[in-house]
Amino acid sequence: MNDELLIVSPLSLVPPVGLFVAMAKGHKICFDGAEHYVKQTIRNRYHILSANGVQTLTINVVGQKGEKTPCHSILIDYDEPWIRLHKRALESSYRSSPFFEHYYPKVIKLFEIRHSDFGAFFRESLRLWLSLLKFEPDFSIQDEYVEFDSEFDLRKRIKSPEQFPAEFQSKKYLQVFSDRFDFQPNLSILDLLFNEGPAALSLLKG
Repeated sequence: MNDELLIVSPLSLVPPVGLFVAMAKGHKICFDGAEHYVKQTIRNRYHILSANGVQTLTINVVGQKGEKTPCHSILIDYDEPWIRLHKRALESSYRSSPFFEHYYPKVIKLFEIRHSDFGAFFRESLRLWLSLLKFEPDFSIQDEYVEFDSEFDLRKRIKSPEQFPAEFQSKKYLQVFSDRFDFQPNLSILDLLFNEGPAALSLLKG
């Protein structure tokens, strides 16, 4: 195991596999809920593997009109039909995966609860992912801005899967559409769960 690192991450509603790899390797993750919200990042976006390749899904939030707002205070936009779009995309992409029927209802239940804000959604979602993985890692969630200067400050550098640090990639596993595409690393934790189920944690630990 590598020496323990402190990694500062933005809140991420459906996190990429890499964050869980980092925790599974014994590193501590500090989630910063007070940083200013940044659009079009892993905060409210996640990536799945569809029949056409990697697809980005967005959980809509209420626009900020140029204001800088702490991430945990951002409101989820339930007037937009994003839940219906996500259901369609997940069913289309993962219906044939081994553990889809086991996990999918729990994921949709998470989406359909009208969380009061981004912070509440994040706490509930992280609780779900860790319970499905049967995993109790070392992490904290901060409601005040975290001062941190390190290459492992992920708040500014991570927008898409390919930007995730290479040292936090999981072992390869069999993905849907593996007959069409090479292995796609650092998709959302949903990709790993739907495909590997109870074996997911051992893959994270490497």
